[in-house]
Amino acid sequence: MAGGLLGVGGGFLMVPLQVWWARTPHRRASGNSLAAIVPIGIVGACVYYFGGSAHQLDLPVAVFVMIGSSAGALVGAGWASRVPERILKMLLAALMVAAAGSELRNAIFGGSTVVAAASAAGVGLGGYLLLALSGALIGTISGLTGVGGGVLLVPTLVFGFGIGQRVAQGTSLLAILPTAGVGAVVHQRHGELDSRAAGWMSLGGVPGALLGAVLALWLPQRALAGLFGLLLLAMAVRMWPRQNEAIPA
Repeated sequence: MAGGLLGVGGGFLMVPLQVWWARTPHRRASGNSLAAIVPIGIVGACVYYFGGSAHQLDLPVAVFVMIGSSAGALVGAGWASRVPERILKMLLAALMVAAAGSELRNAIFGGSTVVAAASAAGVGLGGYLLLALSGALIGTISGLTGVGGGVLLVPTLVFGFGIGQRVAQGTSLLAILPTAGVGAVVHQRHGELDSRAAGWMSLGGVPGALLGAVLALWLPQRALAGLFGLLLLAMAVRMWPRQNEAIPA
């Protein structure tokens, strides 16, 4: 439900809940989550596209982001063992705090990005190439840190390209599918995916995503911006490395 509501797939909740409740190893929990995100993202994206009076999903933007993020995820996964992850996560957490501040400011005071149905129409070829580069960067960071791409993609679309909050969330649900699918396959090849567990999570996640996406179409965009800002703050706190604490890849 949270994934459909906020346009991020839901892995930010599925991974820690598996670790805490089911005592699932972190890497297997990540693999299970990536596999479950695929049907959840498909259902949520369909609701954003078909559920309202106007499409709350920008297909061209999603396609160009997917092209870049798929390549970036492979690069990030290859660099994961070479880059100091502690420093990277500290920088990423600081970036999330800054984005959260902008989201919460828009939610409280309003802003140009909190509009009824803004899309990236008319950005031109250069703009779409920039979207692909942004997707590549987000995919690389996701591959390096294991952070879901939607958490980074939504604020990038909102503040970098002036896309409305709701359209950005719908676009994100579609754009993260290739990265999630590739990640699930990689985890399966390494024996870090429990297909049965992923299936059960999908069974509950699909109707939850349907409900969350319908709720997202109903809520005012300022409310969505506020909820997403709170999510970013929570993710930043969770990501910030603790003293003498190992950071999972």
